[in-house]
Amino acid sequence: MRKERGRSSGRIVAMSLALMTALACSEEVNTPVANADLQAMEADYVAYGMVSFVTASGVREGRIEADTAYVYEESSTAMLRQMSIVFYDEFGAENATVTGEFGDWNQETNRMVARGDVVLLIHGDSSRIESAEIYYDPGLEKVWSDSLTTRIMSDGNVMSGTAFESDMAFENITIENMRGGARRVF
Repeated sequence: MRKERGRSSGRIVAMSLALMTALACSEEVNTPVANADLQAMEADYVAYGMVSFVTASGVREGRIEADTAYVYEESSTAMLRQMSIVFYDEFGAENATVTGEFGDWNQETNRMVARGDVVLLIHGDSSRIESAEIYYDPGLEKVWSDSLTTRIMSDGNVMSGTAFESDMAFENITIENMRGGARRVF
């Protein structure tokens, strides 16, 4: 009798497990799935609310922020959306901020470009440079644009040109084919 009871309870357990497995396989899974655009993206990963620091020899030179970053590991590139780059001086103080709608950042070289209604705010003199795109190359230690550029000084003086170039201290700013010097009247 003991053998029969052991066998029948073993059969009950086995049948129960088989029934639970069958029920689990037939249930619909309700986990969230990314939309089709996100699934079709070829980025290796996507970061939301990205913040990253650029350093050289352990000294912070910049901070990069983006609403969204699409990272491609093979090319060491991140495509940034709603981005900003804050540059620091040698003492660690913020000396300029670039904002743009989108841009690219090479994580290996730290070269960057901001595009789409780009504004460069220079903290030292409170002037602004506006352009369609602004580039940064730490190897060249400069910021520049090859697009139409407008510089608005804190006193309202406006200068325009076909391009600009600046050192990283934002002390030597050159505007190519400059026109203007007009003041804004409010």
